[in-house]
Amino acid sequence: MHVARRTLISLAAALGIVVLAVLPAQAAPSQQDQNWLVTAHQGNLAEIAAGQAALQQSSNAEIRDLGQMIIDDHQRLDADVTAAAGQLGVTLPGTPNATQQAELAQVSGLTGEQFDRAWIAWQITAHRQALAAGEQEVASGSDPAVKALAAAAAPVIQAHLDMTLALAQAYGVPTSVAAGNGGSEAGSSLGLGVGLAAGGLLVIVLSGAALVRRARA
Repeated sequence: MHVARRTLISLAAALGIVVLAVLPAQAAPSQQDQNWLVTAHQGNLAEIAAGQAALQQSSNAEIRDLGQMIIDDHQRLDADVTAAAGQLGVTLPGTPNATQQAELAQVSGLTGEQFDRAWIAWQITAHRQALAAGEQEVASGSDPAVKALAAAAAPVIQAHLDMTLALAQAYGVPTSVAAGNGGSEAGSSLGLGVGLAAGGLLVIVLSGAALVRRARA
């Protein structure tokens, strides 16, 4: 059997025929890649809800404008994250994580300037955590498409953070909140007594479904 195989290969070589080895199936995304996709998706869901809360409850035009921007950006983001997860066979949850839901409920329970200040502080923490999560994916991820999504998100996240920090200065909101670990539900302080999950909030990527289209053997 082995002799016959060697003979066929030798014959093919003699005839100028290229013998192609069967390539192994594309490896599944790493745990880091999967975690980032889930974290980013849940963060998108939480941020869309946060933007909606800003539109419904704030009378401040700048906060409302930022809230609408967050909604628009995260809807585009989630289309790309969802597409990537589908391509890679990663199952995404249907809701934000428990900590994100609790934080949203607490901030939404406030009114007037209390709401505005709490919302700003929440978004500062969320943006910093999202940046940390994206940096971890770029540094430790293995799937090129997923890493590309995380890298593309960074400038948009930073822009949102800059706008939120400007609002914080105008409102006298402390900005020395920790970034957290970039992915767990362990909270960081907002002065509200509720930890905010790192959840990949505001992990925003440029619309680019082409980045996640993968040829599979």
